[in-house]
Amino acid sequence: MIGEKNHRLLMGRVQFTEDLVPADSLRCVFLRSPVSHGKITRINITDAARMAGVKGIYLAADLSAAGVAPMRSRVAVNSLDGQPMIEPERPVLADTMVKYVGQPMAMIVAESEAAAIDAMEAIDFDIDALPAVNDPQAAVAEAAPQIWPQASHNQAFDWEVGNAAETVAQFAQAAHVVSLTVHHPRIAISPMETRACVASYDTESSRFTLITPSQGVVSLREALADILAVDTAQMQVVTPAVGGSFAVKIWPYPEQALCLFAARALGRTAAWVGSRNEAFLADVQGRARVDQARLALDANGHFLAFEINALADLGAFLNTVAPMIVTAGAVRVFSQCYRIPGLHYRVRGVFTNAVPVDAYRGAGKPESAGTLERLIDVAAAQIGIDRAEIRRRNLIPAEALPHHTAMGEEIDGGDYIGLFDDTLRRADWLGFARRQAADAANGLLRGIAVSSHMHATGGSTAERSRVQALPDGSIEVYTGTQDSGQAHQDTLAQIAAEALGVDANLIHVRQGDSDDLDVGGGTGGSCLMPIAANTVHRAAETMINGAKQAASHLLEAAAADIEYAAGQFNIIGTDRRLSLAEIVTRWPEIPPEQLPPGMHSGCVGDEDFTGRHTTFPNGCYVVEVSVNPATGQVSVERFTGTDDLGRVINEAAARGQILGGLAQAIGEVLMEAVHYDQSGQLINASMLDYQLPRADDMPHFDLAWRPTASPHSLLDVKGVGELSSIGGPGPIINAVLNALASRGVQHLDLPLHAQKIWQALQPQPHTE
Repeated sequence: MIGEKNHRLLMGRVQFTEDLVPADSLRCVFLRSPVSHGKITRINITDAARMAGVKGIYLAADLSAAGVAPMRSRVAVNSLDGQPMIEPERPVLADTMVKYVGQPMAMIVAESEAAAIDAMEAIDFDIDALPAVNDPQAAVAEAAPQIWPQASHNQAFDWEVGNAAETVAQFAQAAHVVSLTVHHPRIAISPMETRACVASYDTESSRFTLITPSQGVVSLREALADILAVDTAQMQVVTPAVGGSFAVKIWPYPEQALCLFAARALGRTAAWVGSRNEAFLADVQGRARVDQARLALDANGHFLAFEINALADLGAFLNTVAPMIVTAGAVRVFSQCYRIPGLHYRVRGVFTNAVPVDAYRGAGKPESAGTLERLIDVAAAQIGIDRAEIRRRNLIPAEALPHHTAMGEEIDGGDYIGLFDDTLRRADWLGFARRQAADAANGLLRGIAVSSHMHATGGSTAERSRVQALPDGSIEVYTGTQDSGQAHQDTLAQIAAEALGVDANLIHVRQGDSDDLDVGGGTGGSCLMPIAANTVHRAAETMINGAKQAASHLLEAAAADIEYAAGQFNIIGTDRRLSLAEIVTRWPEIPPEQLPPGMHSGCVGDEDFTGRHTTFPNGCYVVEVSVNPATGQVSVERFTGTDDLGRVINEAAARGQILGGLAQAIGEVLMEAVHYDQSGQLINASMLDYQLPRADDMPHFDLAWRPTASPHSLLDVKGVGELSSIGGPGPIINAVLNALASRGVQHLDLPLHAQKIWQALQPQPHTE
């Protein structure tokens, strides 16, 4: 379904934050550290403050004097020894030290962006540079520079989970053990719309308003109120249309707090629109993990144990939920769709002199899934079992569900073997040799791979939905989730329309204003269907039940004698009826004592989420690639996928979500990585140097659904948003390495770009 909201988006008839910057607003720019690690010895703003158009220049001391608090993580992790994680204080503006290139040191506010930039360039400052480290393996080495004095070996925490004793026992009895180190490089999260904010302050009410792209206004309101040390009632956050996020816009950032501070200090609207270069330097980044992994198998190729000993690059500070992403988030579906008795994961969270890392589409799961799938292919080659067959032997059979994992999850339902076999058949797995021979005749190397994948949906359960009928016959639905291009509004309109039995065009979904709802966890963890959709459905039912009580009074009939259908209440067996719109209009006629206690004034249903929010969408992908050995260039030739999303409500939106995740997976495997030099300078901080996938990098995708119902959902639905980003990377990596295997290449670190592949295919010098 491409509904009203998506049509407006496609036609350019929506407004993003930058479109809402008033012409007379002040503009903010930020002096950012050009040094990755150092001590600030001097900042002189005297000359800059006198320049034309400048209204204010603010340093860390100004924020401190105004009571602005440091930023902090919103989750806590304890190490193996029970000690709490080490969390260095993160000032909104750097005070005495800088810890990464791009860290803001000063805010300049002027009548125009040009005037603010001129003043920024006139600020005179000195930084005594210190040794830097931006690789997690180098950061834990004995001679590594110390980023924080309280963090020995630059370690924030050392955490583990799983059945360690069982895992050790399974490895001890294994007939085969394969080991591999898998690198998951830093990724620059790159939505089309950069971050931006428009901040204002009302002196009469002492109330802030912030317009900014986000994934949820309620949690952002709470975080910003904490930083500015004000009550949440003094903070309103509004999010208009959002041009993509993938988690980068869900967090509070220094720029948002600083623009709010400037609006209060100067009594005028203050705005900032980030540049693409600033996005590379200052936006939270993703992935950044190194896995030392092992897989144990018996003589027949059955999986016995899987373990990862990981280093997670956290950057210079602990971002909002980063400690959770690399710990609990990384292991929810650690064994994917396979039966593996022994599971163990240990991770050391490591500080580096780089911008912080946090969730990126999949939130720790793509790394674990990619590592496991890579190990399975290595094991199949070592044992001599077909790569499809070894997976089929280890998939969880339907009769074994629900399946309890050593990571504490109860996998509810699915048909993993049937879905797997379906996908292999559609991909013509057995006909690959013919296509490989045809490529070889043209001097090309062809590879194929298959994988199974799974997501455990999550996100915040602090979700409230409201469904309200209006006198004009329309219905308003309020949600705490936030659409950032995924057609959430159209999908929730379908959910409400189905529950109410009315045309979806009558439904208007409201989101993105913290004054509308006090509760809302925002969008994350593929939460729309398992959390928001179920809650909207329940709110619609609550509204109907309340309206029936009103109809009972207005029609002078017992509620038991009234039935509801398609927006109408009628007395059974008669032609006496009232529409929802008529009930809303006549509501004042009803004496309050005639209604149940606590009922809203009007046809309104409010519901908070209840129940279990975890569902397990899953799937299987078969990927074929062709590699040109003369150039190292990889082309994804065939991509066959089957996904189980449960009941699919909005097929166009679901397909779009799958395709978007697969595009990001292709980018992650074949081209994307953030590169720092030894001094901590980001050397590919522009779209000229950082390669993203383009249309001609995409194959034709042969995608299908094979749904099974989730027992945890009223609507039999499962999430979709992160599923393909979890399942996509593994088979793409394995297909490329399968193509290179005939030339003796066993493993390469990501990204598998053309130069790296070409170099790997060159004759190696002979050594004695």
